[in-house]
Amino acid sequence: MKKMKVKIEGLDVCIYEWGSQRNPTVLLLHGLTNNALGFNEIADRLQDHFHLFAIDLPGHGETQPFNEEKNYSFQFLTEWLEKVRFELSNQPVYLIGHSWGAALALHFSSRFSEMVNGVVMIDGGYLLFEEDPSITLEEFLKQMSQWITESYYSTIEEYEKKKKEEIGRWSHELEQMVHRDMKEVVGGVAMKVNENTVRAIGKSLYLESCSDVFHQVQAPTYLIRATLPEDGETIRRQAAARMQEELGTHCKVSAIPETGHVLHWQRPEETIKKIKQWLEEKVNEKIYTQAPE
Repeated sequence: MKKMKVKIEGLDVCIYEWGSQRNPTVLLLHGLTNNALGFNEIADRLQDHFHLFAIDLPGHGETQPFNEEKNYSFQFLTEWLEKVRFELSNQPVYLIGHSWGAALALHFSSRFSEMVNGVVMIDGGYLLFEEDPSITLEEFLKQMSQWITESYYSTIEEYEKKKKEEIGRWSHELEQMVHRDMKEVVGGVAMKVNENTVRAIGKSLYLESCSDVFHQVQAPTYLIRATLPEDGETIRRQAAARMQEELGTHCKVSAIPETGHVLHWQRPEETIKKIKQWLEEKVNEKIYTQAPE
């Protein structure tokens, strides 16, 4: 693993790199309040076959936040991500995104289809706010603010304990990630990402539905979704089926039993196996279709 920083329109962007540039390039996009090392375990297992870059998205990890709320819109953020991609690769890439990162990958693919070979969505991009009209934008943003203001702990060990309970397992890689999520404050630790950033991203997720761009996504897609909590399983199945119908035959969906939203941390072996198999299939299909007759 190699750490680097690139400057994109005056913004210092922190990126981690694995693997050889001779292999197909994969960009890894983390979820809200997380950071690039959320993909540490996945990248470590895929680095022999792929050239991977995990990006600290704006306002997360060691990448500075945007100054304006509008810059977190998917319209602006996809343009920003294309500039990052151009710095890292002169060839089309594969995208793997979790949660917010999955939604970003879909929006990016809809706008820059010629630069995307395939998209893997880890429990994101398919559950839509318009399917639950009881949640207003005002209420959703209030929940976002509450999430950040209540994410305060007296010690990093206290936060680690919470994450261990949420994930159900632990590793050195998870510990590295968790520590990068937090910052020291007076009397303890708090989320590194600030409230304004979270609210701006929440607003874009609410107002810029992935369903609006499904018809523009041309690349093969693969949704790996959670199955817990059980009382939400009917909604998840219906949402995944609707997305699959919109995206067509090039969309695959898998569910991993007994997993929640952070399934790539809860069941890494199974998640990595599915991702690796799908990516290798797409790479081989691409080689076959481009081979001379």
